[in-house]
Amino acid sequence: MSADVRSIAALRDWYAALAGYGESLAESLAGVELELRRGFDWLDEQLGRWQKAVRDCEDEVVQAKAELSARKFTGWDGREPDTTVQERALRRAKARLEYAEDQVRVVRSWIGRLPKLIDEMYRGPANRLGGFLEADLPRGLAALGRQVETLETYAGLRTDFAPAAAPPAPPPPPPEAAP
Repeated sequence: MSADVRSIAALRDWYAALAGYGESLAESLAGVELELRRGFDWLDEQLGRWQKAVRDCEDEVVQAKAELSARKFTGWDGREPDTTVQERALRRAKARLEYAEDQVRVVRSWIGRLPKLIDEMYRGPANRLGGFLEADLPRGLAALGRQVETLETYAGLRTDFAPAAAPPAPPPPPPEAAP
């Protein structure tokens, strides 16, 4: 097998870019996991908020019912009092209660659906990418590093090869003799 390598420096640059890309991907995966956690926390906050709204609306309904019943008593002259305002307030309070209960149901459904959607749409590809980053990329970088070292050694042995980027590295110093 032969290769027409014209720039070992380009291979070193590719190695550095590939290593940087791997780090960038790992950071991105961590960022996505953080955002997913924030999404779950937000849903939990929304559930608490709407549950409190339901309790407040229930209190409003009780209060509106009490005001309506207090107003319905006939006066000393035997006439029925006008309860239009109290009836309207009760309808509004019931509508707000129904809306808040609907929102609790919606948030609970999302709390139940979101983990399944994340598993179906994200976890599989993310796990494959994580496996690539943990196993395949380091093996590939090691193999590329060995190839670059081999090419540098080969280039240092050849007299007709003149590297364009840098002069050949000086040979290592001889080992010192032990006393």
